[in-house]
Amino acid sequence: MKSYDERELSSALRSLAGTIEVPASGLRPAHGTRFNLVTGLAGAALALLVVVAAIAAINNARSAIGNQPPTTPRTPSKSVQTTAVGSIPREFAYVDASPGRDVNLWLVDLTGAAQPVSVARWSSGSNTFSASRDGKTIIVAAPGEKSVIALHLVQPLTGEATVLFEGPPDGRVVYPQVSPDGKRFAFMLFRQQGTDGIWVGDISDGSVRQLHAPAREDPTLFGWSDDSQWVTYSEPVDADVRGPHIFLHNVSDGRRIDAGPGSRISWRARAPRVLTALIGGKGNQGAFGATLYTFDLTSQRRTELLSIDPGVEALAWSPARDEFLYLATDTGCSFQRSIWVRSLGAADAKQIGSIQTAQAAWWSSDGGTIYALVAGSGTEGIIVNAATGQTIATIPDTRRTFPCP
Repeated sequence: MKSYDERELSSALRSLAGTIEVPASGLRPAHGTRFNLVTGLAGAALALLVVVAAIAAINNARSAIGNQPPTTPRTPSKSVQTTAVGSIPREFAYVDASPGRDVNLWLVDLTGAAQPVSVARWSSGSNTFSASRDGKTIIVAAPGEKSVIALHLVQPLTGEATVLFEGPPDGRVVYPQVSPDGKRFAFMLFRQQGTDGIWVGDISDGSVRQLHAPAREDPTLFGWSDDSQWVTYSEPVDADVRGPHIFLHNVSDGRRIDAGPGSRISWRARAPRVLTALIGGKGNQGAFGATLYTFDLTSQRRTELLSIDPGVEALAWSPARDEFLYLATDTGCSFQRSIWVRSLGAADAKQIGSIQTAQAAWWSSDGGTIYALVAGSGTEGIIVNAATGQTIATIPDTRRTFPCP
């Protein structure tokens, strides 16, 4: 059945009014004239009732849409301060320095050609930002004017910071994730009572829609696939004591695939595209053990790769080869993590360098180098070449202040 907007309905009303013809000389009491006028009025009244009902239906539908968190016109952000940069380096990393709630986001040139630059500052704690693959689009969860925590858009090349999404008064945006191509974003929306689940939106206009509403417990949002088509998250599944399952949710066609129990994930372009890790796997150390799997998206087949005793804190496919890196810990301490690389089909993993205090590790764009953020002196963080130990940059107030046993 065709649907009509308000302009079409207004046109229909004008058309109906035009069907009631009145002679220029005025109304005459002739029987035929009176009969035609009454008939015309009755038909017009009936049609008018149909139109009014249609308008009411449209208003009801719009009212239902209005129950979703409202989007906000693109207005300057009062919560995020920025500094414009002339260009994004060929090899770069964004590092958030946040010893407390005040966050300073640094753009680091991994070639060492330039010093780190502070591109944005806000107050909401660490892990509250996400950047696109080219570094030109950044989203930040920071205090809003209409909601507790809103979503802000930072464009480092221009130094602009604008409000991207503002939720209801008690809304808190958490786990912001921008797609690698910089066109979409995802986040979780928490309310004073529970959560409204996972939402996705368009960077171009800030429009949002709910992707997943939790049935029982709150999900955990991980991020996007390498092709910006899938949002990944985990949530508990009834009767599975192994822990939450990882779900792959296609934002275009709505497919939702269960990739099995897991708590870490990495994507790549070629099959098998997905790598997952289940913490508390078959290792002797229980909660510190881990089991790693590949998952084929086409066949939806999960294959166990290995079980190890150390816990796995992060996973990352190599962009060039059939291998991946992970951070391993035997203690659960945030500062006591080493870097390992393992090839598919290999019997053993290889430790990279002698680093024992890795906070994060990632591949260069060509897969030839592994960079790491490690603990420095005091609260400093140091970015190094993981294999050689060469210092590339020093970031102040970067080291997390979690106590170690």
